[in-house]
Amino acid sequence: MSRVSILISLLIVLGANPVLSAPANEEALNRLKIKGTTYRLRDQFERANKIAKQMKRDFPHSASGYTFNLNTLVTRLSWDSIQTQYDQQIIADADKALAICEQKINRDGKDHQGYYDCGQAHFALTYLNALRGNYYRGGVHGTRTIKNLERALNLDPTLTDAKMHLGSAYYFADNLPYYIKAVSHVLWFVPTGNSSKSLPYVKEVTERGTFFRDVSKFIYSNLLIDGTDEDRQQAVLLLLDLVDRYPENRRFHLRYISLLIEMQRYEQSLQASQHFVRTGEKYDRQPVDLALAQLWASRAYLGLQDTNGATAAFDRIPGDVWIFDFPSWGKSWYQLTLGQISDLKNKRTTAIAAYQQIVDQQDYPSPAILAAARKGLKVPFSLNPLP
Repeated sequence: MSRVSILISLLIVLGANPVLSAPANEEALNRLKIKGTTYRLRDQFERANKIAKQMKRDFPHSASGYTFNLNTLVTRLSWDSIQTQYDQQIIADADKALAICEQKINRDGKDHQGYYDCGQAHFALTYLNALRGNYYRGGVHGTRTIKNLERALNLDPTLTDAKMHLGSAYYFADNLPYYIKAVSHVLWFVPTGNSSKSLPYVKEVTERGTFFRDVSKFIYSNLLIDGTDEDRQQAVLLLLDLVDRYPENRRFHLRYISLLIEMQRYEQSLQASQHFVRTGEKYDRQPVDLALAQLWASRAYLGLQDTNGATAAFDRIPGDVWIFDFPSWGKSWYQLTLGQISDLKNKRTTAIAAYQQIVDQQDYPSPAILAAARKGLKVPFSLNPLP
């Protein structure tokens, strides 16, 4: 990997604003991108934020600081999609990035970096608007995401990292809400999906990406989960690699644990949960992360038809932690588990209340949770294979 000179490094550290040549500018930005991306992968978001601020300050005529921060904010938003604390910052950074990159494109229609930056900004707006149910605006930005990233790759086929966002955009376009798809022939703003490109593009970044190789492994593993048994096994291996490389990152661990449960590898999931908890002090894990690990352990015990084990793990989840700190998906799994354990203890009233709370949610949980809750309202849960 290329490095900036010692002199430039010192100037940056000291906060100076040297006049750099274009190659030195790019080299310095790349170094910061690598550093900041590593912080993200290590779940050190405050340090990543400082890198974004430094990039914005030291390179005011580049969109890179804004696109870097957008990638960080989208990562944080994806942990709990109903949180709104990042919405305005995403919009502000995307607007700033688009102002810079569109100006670059207007000056030079063959500026591949300009198209790449614009594509990343539109991608963040696509994701945000889709989550908020603004499908018209999401569709507009989705179309612009794909057009800009395809143009960037046409101009520079070696820009492998762009395929992570482009492959993800293709995937999202293929999974739009049904009613949007149904009228897509009259709506110009609906982006055209391409399943034949989405997975191969993201996979290519996992193998040859510069900044997003490991990031793409996480995305690719999640895209593979709905595939064949072979696909799911590959997802497990990708997540295990990330867990080994970045033991600090809670998301990699917890996704790995939950995927093992989905694949009915309950003993393996329990071992992973217990390891996560045992290393809590070493990696300064937060109470909410340890509580989520106990929740997955409880699910694994249910899969093993061990009521006592499930109850013991579930009881180790502090009430104030799940109520105030769990992400929305964690609360849904908590309520489902509460209902099912209550049924096993013949506490039907408590079970029904838990199931009903899931059904009454405005932001629906996953289809599997919702289906299990509706079934639980009709028939008490028993120890059969989990949904």
